[in-house]
This record gives sequence, structure tokens and C-alpha cells, in this order.
Amino acid sequence: MNKNNPDAGVTVNRKQTDEARTRSELVKTRREQARTRTELAKTRQEQTRTRTELVKTRREQARTRTELVKTREEKTEIRTEQVEKTVQRAVHKEFDIHDLHQKISTVPLKEPAVHVFPGEKSTLERLTSRQREILELIAKSRNTKQIAETLKVSSKTVEYHRSKLMAALNVHDIPGLVRFALRVGLIQPES
Repeated sequence: MNKNNPDAGVTVNRKQTDEARTRSELVKTRREQARTRTELAKTRQEQTRTRTELVKTRREQARTRTELVKTREEKTEIRTEQVEKTVQRAVHKEFDIHDLHQKISTVPLKEPAVHVFPGEKSTLERLTSRQREILELIAKSRNTKQIAETLKVSSKTVEYHRSKLMAALNVHDIPGLVRFALRVGLIQPES
């Protein structure tokens, strides 16, 4: 310190204090930036998980559509066999054309056997009427908004009933609900 100028020491101390404050603020800024980057990374991870779940859901929906196509093919084969048998009987019995047409158009389409697992019917009976309504609408390819409009309730109410429904049936996705509805005969396969 200069004996002639006592303010010189104070100026140096102030300068050092200001520099320390600046460094401290810089450290705080860097910490905040690090927190922000960490939060961004977490958000990206969550987005990745969501995309992965979407991919799984789409795969399951594709499987369900494939099963529906197979069911339709089976129904078409059954119908074709029924028509062929009717035509063969007509040829052998020599029906006139009018009778043949009438017989072919009235041949009932037999549904392929749908396997119902033990306990599924009783599980269906334990569902509330609202849950059964929602299950049926889901199985008919209605989305949450459409179901809410049909039942005159909010989307949140539909989501609540759907989650309770999934828990009751121990089913974890929409295609699983559709398969269950088909198995118990709540809806018929599309023709």
C-alpha cells in the first residue's frame, strides 16, 4: 500500500471484490446452463420413450389388422365353400335358375369359431355398463374424442373408464381390448 495514497488499497480491494463477484456470477450462470442441458437431455429421453411406445402400439395395431384380414379371408373361404356346395346341389337336383339364385343369396354366413378363454365371460359380466359401452366403442375403432361425444361425457372421463377397464381385464393396450371384445362376442369381426 502506498503511504501517500491510502485510496489505492481500497481501489485494489474493490477491483478484486468486483472480479470475485463476476466469477461467482459466471459460475452460477454455468451451473444454470448445466441444469438446462440436463433437463433437455431428460426431455429427449422421454420423447424417445414415447416414440418407442408409439412404435410398439403401431406394431400391435398392425398385428390386429393382420388378424382381422385373416378372419375376413376365412369368412370368404367359408362363404365360397357354401356357395360351391349350393351350386353342386343345384346341379344335381336340377333347380331352376330362380331357385338357385334365391338359395345362394340366402345362405347364412357361418362365423369362424372364436376361442373364448375360461373366465373371460365372467370378467365381462363384472364390468360396469359404462366400461362395456366404452369397450364396445373402442372395438368399433372409435377414438377418445368420438367416444366422449357419443356418450356425452368429457375425454378425461373416457380415459378414466378406459384405464379402469384395462386394469380389470389386465390388458395394456387398445389392440388387446379389441381382441378381447372379439373373443367374448361383444362385437363381430368385420365382413
